[in-house]
Amino acid sequence: MDQILLAERMAGVSQSATMALNARAKQLAADGKTIYNLTAGELASTTPDYIQKHVASTLHENKYTAVAGLPELREAIAAGARDFYGLDWIQAENVVVTAGVKPALYVALMALINPGDEVILPIPTWGSFANSIELCDGRAVKVPLTSDFDLDVAAVMAAITPKTKAILINSPQNPTGAIYSEKALRELADKLKGSGITILSDDIYSKLVYQEGFVPTPSCGFEHVIILNGFSKSQALTGWRIGYLIAPKNAADAIVSILSHTMTNAAVPSQQAGLAAADQGDQPPAETIALLKKQRQMVVDALSGLPGLDFQEPAGAFFFFLDVHKLAKTSAQWCEDLLVQTGVALVPGEAFSGPGYARLSFVTDESTLRAALDLIARFVKQEAKA
Repeated sequence: MDQILLAERMAGVSQSATMALNARAKQLAADGKTIYNLTAGELASTTPDYIQKHVASTLHENKYTAVAGLPELREAIAAGARDFYGLDWIQAENVVVTAGVKPALYVALMALINPGDEVILPIPTWGSFANSIELCDGRAVKVPLTSDFDLDVAAVMAAITPKTKAILINSPQNPTGAIYSEKALRELADKLKGSGITILSDDIYSKLVYQEGFVPTPSCGFEHVIILNGFSKSQALTGWRIGYLIAPKNAADAIVSILSHTMTNAAVPSQQAGLAAADQGDQPPAETIALLKKQRQMVVDALSGLPGLDFQEPAGAFFFFLDVHKLAKTSAQWCEDLLVQTGVALVPGEAFSGPGYARLSFVTDESTLRAALDLIARFVKQEAKA
């Protein structure tokens, strides 16, 4: 059959590198190779029992919901967000429930940007951000973070043009695990006053933090903000596909209009899972945070001091962004060699506009992580001798 003539926008869009590498690692494992897969951005634990039990009791519900989601779920999300962010304007009418946070980002961009509008994107960053902007006929303007992965306010301000419509901020951040400083965020908020520029705040890792004093981006005084969040990371609900956004009423209404013609409502069982989580304050189980802290320390202990390998200890999320500049010409080649020689799968920094780095996800079972870290350490030592 002849190939289909595709839209021009597809020329710049590729499959998610993270998902592709995760699939490759799983296929290698299925083929019989021992693989230590440290690519995925999802908790290794199962969905909490209280969520499973609640959803099981509601499986008889099989009708469409309102496009924006179950009223009781929107109320619960709004109540929790008002408390978490300290923002009194957040009400149920500002909440739109979506089938994961990716669709929330996409429809927010569709409602916000015109063809040719620019969205500033601090890098390194999650690969789907730029692709989503391009799919909406916008232009991603990539601006580097500071050397310690904080927001570079001067660089952001220098990138603003008359076409700038939004700035996409993700803190805690994927892939670095860094948390942007309150000082930088408040400085940016002050400089943006009167500009009309919207902050798109991806807060999906905001409940997975390891330090005191974390201040989420929307709490830092921005005039225009759309919050993107969900339950996937904090409640081990990635496969359930349940997220939401919080926006001023006019934007929320526009987004609902888009959803009404595209995705309609998120799946009812997933919404019920979100409701169970929201009713409990969407806090990760204490044992989850304890385990993440333990496994984060395992990485620090195993990889500190290795020749040519540097890293910054993450303050949130569950990633290390390993600096491999001294070990190979490209991080893509380094990750390929690591996978072939040891069976350890990491994601090269090229997938995050961060060449020279490799992302390590430490959310796996402890024995797998320990074995993988030992193999990485041996590989690095061997490469240093070569």
